[in-house]
Amino acid sequence: MKTPPSPSSNPLPERAAVIGAGLMGAGIAVVLAGGVNGIENVSVMSRSEESISRARARIHGYVADLARHGLLSVEPAIVHSRLRFTTSLRDAVSGAGLVVESVTEDAATKRDLFTQLDDLVPPPAILASNTSALPIAEFAGGTTHRDRVIIAHFLQPAHALPVLEVVRGPETSDATDAAMCAIWTALGRRPLRMRRDDPGFLINRLQHALVREAVRLLADGLATAEDIDAAVTHGLAPRFVTAGPLRQRDVNGLAMHVKVASRLWPELDMGDGARVPIAFLNAIVDAGGLGLENGRGFYDWPDVDPGAVRRKLDDELLALVKSQHDPGWNAQTTERFP
Repeated sequence: MKTPPSPSSNPLPERAAVIGAGLMGAGIAVVLAGGVNGIENVSVMSRSEESISRARARIHGYVADLARHGLLSVEPAIVHSRLRFTTSLRDAVSGAGLVVESVTEDAATKRDLFTQLDDLVPPPAILASNTSALPIAEFAGGTTHRDRVIIAHFLQPAHALPVLEVVRGPETSDATDAAMCAIWTALGRRPLRMRRDDPGFLINRLQHALVREAVRLLADGLATAEDIDAAVTHGLAPRFVTAGPLRQRDVNGLAMHVKVASRLWPELDMGDGARVPIAFLNAIVDAGGLGLENGRGFYDWPDVDPGAVRRKLDDELLALVKSQHDPGWNAQTTERFP
């Protein structure tokens, strides 16, 4: 069996491909092609020229935003010169040492794609999925070389946030896991390793635990949406920027924490109570509330351009990421402590 190149050598492949050119795919392409150590030949594949055109526009915007915030280490023209676009899957993956799938979050669609990729892309090339929650077994079952299939899950917006999750399946090889982490590290990202494939991985489990409780607080009428969001943006978020939840508990003192947790955690063990927030959320969606996209969700969004709102939030996020690139910031450990 062929194995991926050793991460001790240059871990970057000469060619890479991104399959799917939506918001996430475009951002991942920028990560692959951006930076001094960017991959020199990155193919972006989508099914239509129309979606390719949208991807080009998104990528131009992402690259310009990164440059404006001082987060691009090469000239924008260099990043663009490394990218090519195609509607042909065979053309996109030809010669690729890494393929990142970012198509719709549907197991059958991904399974069909990975079966094709397994035929088109010979080992030791790595086949990675940007799935948010699907276990590898649901889409890699049709592949022959399951040892080289792995999850590389980016957060939205992919081009802005410095971390991603790397999740191995039961048949993923140690060599694939090590090579995948080495590639993202060389590209300036911090891979967060999951030791096994678990529903929701790392970030979505943390995120949905918080969101579930936020929805329950709203459903029970205990606080407004505005105050719930402010509790996070002005309370929890600033603390978590400087220290994550476990380090922050250490700093505050575990003796005090265990007293609070012993009383509160049983109240948060929802059991059948989990049906309360999901029923509340389903009622909003069933009534036609889709959020920003159609102007109705937890908030009303009258007469706003969804693209403009997202660009404003991305801009604020990039400013925050830039502020973290100070002399005390260690990109590999994301720690400011000795």
